[in-house]
Amino acid sequence: MKDYPIEIFNEGSLKFEEGTILQIADFVRSSINTDFEVFIGWLNIIILKTDEHTLLNVRHLGHDYPTDILTFEYDEEVVMNGEIYINEEVMVENALEFGVEVDNELVRLIVHGVLHLAGLDDHTVEEKNFMTRNEEKYLKLIGTKGFM
Repeated sequence: MKDYPIEIFNEGSLKFEEGTILQIADFVRSSINTDFEVFIGWLNIIILKTDEHTLLNVRHLGHDYPTDILTFEYDEEVVMNGEIYINEEVMVENALEFGVEVDNELVRLIVHGVLHLAGLDDHTVEEKNFMTRNEEKYLKLIGTKGFM
């Protein structure tokens, strides 16, 4: 079977243990692939400063405001590849607001992005609730595996 890498591109100033985050992302991708009967292949996680992230939001979605995450799909027959763009400043603000470590918020955003690649949306109240329940499920699973 073809190897599908996960890579992190940190364009911001955030410091984190890249090896651990890669292991967690691989575990999350594998778990979501199984649970949702999808096949997410290669995955790029890109951490950007607010200005660059907002430019992507304007360019691709027409939204002229900062957001925490943007997820882009690259469909390759039966494989769904993807890029998860994380806004460093919004991620740090979210961590402060929710009273969690920045690393924990980074992991939550990765889970959120992979769930988007699996087909989940968060536009309606029902979709947001379903997304949140799944985020919590995988974050708990990550904790039980001793990653965090």
